[in-house]
Amino acid sequence: MSEAAAPEVAIPVSRSKIGFLAIASFAMAATAGWMLVSAPGTNSFHQFVLGFGVAFFLLISGAQVRHLLGKEPGFVVNRQGFLFRPTGLAFGWVDWADVIDVREGRTRGGVLLSIKLRDPQKYIARGNWLQRLAKAINWLLSGSPVAFTTGSLQADPAELVLLIRKFLSEAKQAESQPLSSRPPPM
Repeated sequence: MSEAAAPEVAIPVSRSKIGFLAIASFAMAATAGWMLVSAPGTNSFHQFVLGFGVAFFLLISGAQVRHLLGKEPGFVVNRQGFLFRPTGLAFGWVDWADVIDVREGRTRGGVLLSIKLRDPQKYIARGNWLQRLAKAINWLLSGSPVAFTTGSLQADPAELVLLIRKFLSEAKQAESQPLSSRPPPM
């Protein structure tokens, strides 16, 4: 950990996992659509729920296809902060100066990273109403609006956690060092 980190690290999305999610979401939309069409005599509540399911899963599938076709990396980290792109959550650029701690938990698909922030409301306020709602729910469930899993990235989860901690440590160390080695003039 004594060696300096690269100026910037970009990690691509896992195309196989994103592709699987796109296909699974499309299949769920098709299933909900089939159920909607094949049972016309159901009550209006069931029709609404199935219609919502079609729209929701088509939206998810479209977002995953967009990530598959996109050229930008899924995760970018440098000395100033990081950016995570594989989901529609879009919490935007996160500055290391705003980060207090990085907590991790294990999931089936990788590692869940929860970034403890100085001012969580600043990050919750970003984005459209759906993104704000999702970040508020993230905050309630994980203690931070900036929480994500590493499963959608082409990286070993343990190495990714080490990389993030290394950049955070270097940023905090640079923050705490004096600006000058000489005392101020009197």
